[in-house]
Amino acid sequence: MKVKRQYLKEGCILMEDIFAVTSRPLIRKNTVLHQEHLNVLDAFMVTHVHVENRLNDGTPFTPAEQEDEEDEQTQEAPETFLDVYLKAVQAYKNLFQKWTGGARVEMDKIRALLAPPAEKLFESPNQIFSLHHYSTKEEYLYHHAVSTALLSMFLAKRMGLSQKERLQAGIAGAMCDAGMARLPGGILQKKGHLTEWEYEQVKNHPYYSYQMAKETKAVNTQVLLSVLQHHEREDGSGYPLQMKADSIHTLSKIVSTADVYHAMTSEHSYRKKRSPYKVIDEMYREEFGRLDPQVLQLLSGALITFSIGSNVRLSNGDTATIIYIDEKSPAEPMVRSDTHQNIMQLEGNQGPFIEEILQS
Repeated sequence: MKVKRQYLKEGCILMEDIFAVTSRPLIRKNTVLHQEHLNVLDAFMVTHVHVENRLNDGTPFTPAEQEDEEDEQTQEAPETFLDVYLKAVQAYKNLFQKWTGGARVEMDKIRALLAPPAEKLFESPNQIFSLHHYSTKEEYLYHHAVSTALLSMFLAKRMGLSQKERLQAGIAGAMCDAGMARLPGGILQKKGHLTEWEYEQVKNHPYYSYQMAKETKAVNTQVLLSVLQHHEREDGSGYPLQMKADSIHTLSKIVSTADVYHAMTSEHSYRKKRSPYKVIDEMYREEFGRLDPQVLQLLSGALITFSIGSNVRLSNGDTATIIYIDEKSPAEPMVRSDTHQNIMQLEGNQGPFIEEILQS
């Protein structure tokens, strides 16, 4: 919806690029607005922008100017994937805050919040590579849970698992960090680096997540194992039990890959959001021997499948069309520049790289 600048607030999600005096966007589509963005809009005297009808924490956004107006077109418009995704994030946040107060997990509510975005995702599976745009450092924990769940369901489907197993993967993804609600007070809210003791406490969260899920008596052993093992690694370097490949459940291998991918692409207090292309390339290099190679290949293959022929934005502001990607080097595709119409191969850290896929 189109909104006047004075009615914008932090958490609004841009639906379109904002341009000012150059051909390069001032602020890019899918950006979650913070105060510095609002200051930029003021400095460049931008009067109107198009934003989503929900904030990134999932709450509805109704500008003051529109509160007393009836917008039949908006009311009748079908819900998008982003609509139902943000609703799921809000629902998870509400549940997590109850868990911090000692409430028990209600597994039927976990299933209920996952169903709508999962259904929309499988209608348009390329949306899976846009999830990192909507997570901010303030709301990361809640976005991470829902995104890890959806990514796990997506990868389980690509692996050829049954619908029941896909649901189990999603529940495990949503529950794997639930134990963060049981950490000693102050650790989750801490802005700076954790002490060694605090980090050891965080490493206990798989135990807490496992226990919280087990108490419901509404999940099977596969889900419980996946929750407990989601930080285990193929080479035994993970935690909490230092298990190796043969001892790690298949669903846990899926959840682990989904967990790492979303964490690496998302915004944190120490890092901005990052391109899926660069992240998957880094996962191949830095997580080699630690994550299951088959699952990682499924994730990389999906990105390649959805990318060929797609319009993308490069780090230098140019747009281009992907014409070829080598599965061994997802961060170094061949693209045709929209500006110069020349074909070039991107070289990862050398020169421009792909920042995002431009959705039509």
